[in-house]
Amino acid sequence: MRLKSCALCSTSLIILAFSAPAVAAQAGQTDPNVQAQESPADPAGSPQTDDAVDAATAGQDDETIVVTGLRRSLQSAQNIKRNSEQIVDAIVAEDIGKLPDVAVSDTAARSPGVQVERSGGEASRVLVRGLDRFNYTTTYNGREIFTAETRSVALQDFPAGGISAIEVFKTSTANIIEPGIAGLVNVRSRRPSDFQGAEIAGSVWGVYPEQSRDFEPNAQLLLSNRWDVGSGEFGALINFSYTRLHYRDSIRRHGFFIADLAGARSPDWPEIRYNEAERWRPSVNGALQWRPSPGLEFYVEGLWQGYRERATDRMWAQPLWGGASYEDIVLQGNQILSGTVNNATACCGGNQTWGFQGATKRDTNTYQFAAGGRYEAGPLKITADLARTDSTFDLRTESVDYEINTKAYSVDWFTGEVGGPGPTFAVRGLDFTNPGIYNYRGFFEDYLTAKGKDWQARLDLEYEPGLSFIPKIQAGLRFVDRKASADAGAFYWNLRDRGIPISAVPLDYQMTPVGFRGDDLKPTPMSWLAPTFDSVWDNLVPFRQFNIGLTGAGSVDGPPIDPARTYRIDEKSYAAYAQLNYAFDTGGVVIDGSLGMRVVKTKEDIRGTLFSPGAGPAPIDFQNEYTDWLPNANIRIEFTPEWQLRFAATQTRTRPTFEDLNPALRLDNVPGCTPGGPTDCVRTGSGGNPFLTPLESDNYDASLEYYFSRTGFASVGVFRRDMKGFITDRAFEFPDPDAESGLPLLITGPVNTRTARIQGLEAQVSTFFDFLPGALAGFGAQANVTYLDAKAEFLLFPETHPNHAVIRDRIPDVSKWTYNLVGMYERGGLTARLAYNRRSGFPEGDLAQRDDFFTLQGRGKPVSRLDWSSSYALTENFTVFFDWTNILGDPFRSDIVRINYPAGVGSAPEIFPMLVRNEESVLSGGVRFRF
Repeated sequence: MRLKSCALCSTSLIILAFSAPAVAAQAGQTDPNVQAQESPADPAGSPQTDDAVDAATAGQDDETIVVTGLRRSLQSAQNIKRNSEQIVDAIVAEDIGKLPDVAVSDTAARSPGVQVERSGGEASRVLVRGLDRFNYTTTYNGREIFTAETRSVALQDFPAGGISAIEVFKTSTANIIEPGIAGLVNVRSRRPSDFQGAEIAGSVWGVYPEQSRDFEPNAQLLLSNRWDVGSGEFGALINFSYTRLHYRDSIRRHGFFIADLAGARSPDWPEIRYNEAERWRPSVNGALQWRPSPGLEFYVEGLWQGYRERATDRMWAQPLWGGASYEDIVLQGNQILSGTVNNATACCGGNQTWGFQGATKRDTNTYQFAAGGRYEAGPLKITADLARTDSTFDLRTESVDYEINTKAYSVDWFTGEVGGPGPTFAVRGLDFTNPGIYNYRGFFEDYLTAKGKDWQARLDLEYEPGLSFIPKIQAGLRFVDRKASADAGAFYWNLRDRGIPISAVPLDYQMTPVGFRGDDLKPTPMSWLAPTFDSVWDNLVPFRQFNIGLTGAGSVDGPPIDPARTYRIDEKSYAAYAQLNYAFDTGGVVIDGSLGMRVVKTKEDIRGTLFSPGAGPAPIDFQNEYTDWLPNANIRIEFTPEWQLRFAATQTRTRPTFEDLNPALRLDNVPGCTPGGPTDCVRTGSGGNPFLTPLESDNYDASLEYYFSRTGFASVGVFRRDMKGFITDRAFEFPDPDAESGLPLLITGPVNTRTARIQGLEAQVSTFFDFLPGALAGFGAQANVTYLDAKAEFLLFPETHPNHAVIRDRIPDVSKWTYNLVGMYERGGLTARLAYNRRSGFPEGDLAQRDDFFTLQGRGKPVSRLDWSSSYALTENFTVFFDWTNILGDPFRSDIVRINYPAGVGSAPEIFPMLVRNEESVLSGGVRFRF
């Protein structure tokens, strides 16, 4: 199934200018030139021209259907899925340009097996079969790509205008780089060979979000050409992309605090939050291709992805506990549904109304450059690729706290029933525009500079021995030298209860902009006085001096480096694989597939800091080494040209994050414990774990596929993942850096302990109704459904704890059911789509999260989304379009679940409505062009 992001290219323009189109085919015919992307990227695939399409359909006469842009793109995705050695779902660029989506991650949400969490005007987190990007590999043209110290790239960071296709690999073969336990997502860029000659194409559009109501411009431009140079053909392409959005998510919520109020139970700290930021993504990608002869090619490719965000997030936190009196209490059992608190807070020495105003900068720059080539000599094919990736992430957070200095007001609060409209409150008796009611409470600074660099090289061999039952033998090598580092620090000037008026602070204060548009339970206040983003950054040094003068602490240069958050990791991996492809024709039934093994050896040098009582920080260094054996077996049974059945059994793994590997240790004092003392005397501490091993998974997949027309197919697949090595925090014995102490060292930190299982079903169908007469043949539909049963073991307490317990519960953030339904129409220059997505409820956070003896968990509620996309070709060169995302404006909701486990596993939980998040609905429109 293939989907589209908002406002990039029209159907016909993309298929001619931005993709390698598929050949129109009768049922049972496939296009051998449209296949799933192998690694390294194969830039030599033959472009499909209009002549090729005409040749493929010649002689079909009455059955011939003109292959337009949308149909052609559906054929491409269909053939990618059909011809691949793996189980793959593809999204082709033409679709991304046409679906009503602001970001590529929103487009991915319409693929079977993919779920997303939305915030900030886009799908901010993409889950593949229940696991996020830390558990699947992301590649760019078959090369591993990452952001800073992480091991992957968020899909929304790829510019839709620079993408040829996205391929979601559900199963693996030995010739692709190691997927994570959830799979692999490969992003393919455009190349000069995708086009017949000179191309100038692009788009200009604007976006208008409903909550922030701030219009922003966006643009994309592609330039490409090919030339005969005497010694073959040379091509060059460059693509520029710039996307921008000002979002404002409006949130009313409770924290996890639950208390006794007026003789009953209630969340006691409701909040108003605005997650707001200006976000933009500049990007440039380019490619050079030289083909001196048909069997020889060289290429150079480059990518720069930028991410910029200026966040002005803010909060008003309203405590309910400690009021002078309570009235109008409405109960349901022992739980308060609503009430009023008078003289709500004690200004000095009690709970206070407080909040913050953020002024955060987030900047990312990721570069990847690659060079390689391909040589074909008869049955032998050799490909080579060398790439360099360099990524830096800079975070600078400046957050100014305030507090209300009077208690002479009342608060009406509403929690309501579970399943209701969610919590809200209204403050009565305060003038929110009056600076006199605000005191300055404190100033928090945080920074992080994370870097990642690598060299990766690979060599692949493919040999066709000329045997019908062994069509292909593959082998290859890959080497990666990866470096990751982080430097971080934080400092807080705590000035609570000092009685400092905001008029004394060297910052500019103004009323904040409002949100909650379309919300029936708007809280009060929706706007209050807060410092501006510019005044914080323009007066940063004087503001630090102001705080130093009040506290005698801190530095005008900002927070010092925190060695506990600082590490350096050098990781080298060596991979080799061999794979045998087989094929048999058993009297009309064709059986083919592959058997392979990939072996990966990893060496790590992990450096951090040791903190011992009574001593200064000292460097600590660990080396780690392990080998992964990753077999795979894939089989495809083609019963007829239309019907095929696939089976796959594979092993995959995901390496731990670099942050979890950070070996920084903080050792505690142990009173009365000396060398040679009691046998139960131990040293304790906390930190990371450089001895973590990869998360492992045994995978089993089956898929039945039916290809019934040029643009029509249906499939149903089942799968199971048996995993072990999930990482959680618990106490584990650490090799003592000070071996002379003679004491065991127990560290609380990340450790491989959990087992998990994910099993499920994916079903999908996609078709145009070509059998209908006249204009009705322009209608089509796509539908898919995913069911996931995802469970894992959770440790509530370490084994040494008296309340130790192991329970089995659903994996966090995974919905059991996801549905997508898309209606589409394409005829006479008009293209339109209406896309519906629904996701069932899911647990937020696992039951291992706890507050003292309580486990805390949020429970996300079901949410639906409806998006519209439309375009009309005015001329051969210009198309206008209009998109509308999140038409329903259905907010995200979740509940608090609090369980007292020491009272006994299985005790009745307390459940209250916790959160309502009003997300952006975005209107966008513009023009696409091609010359």
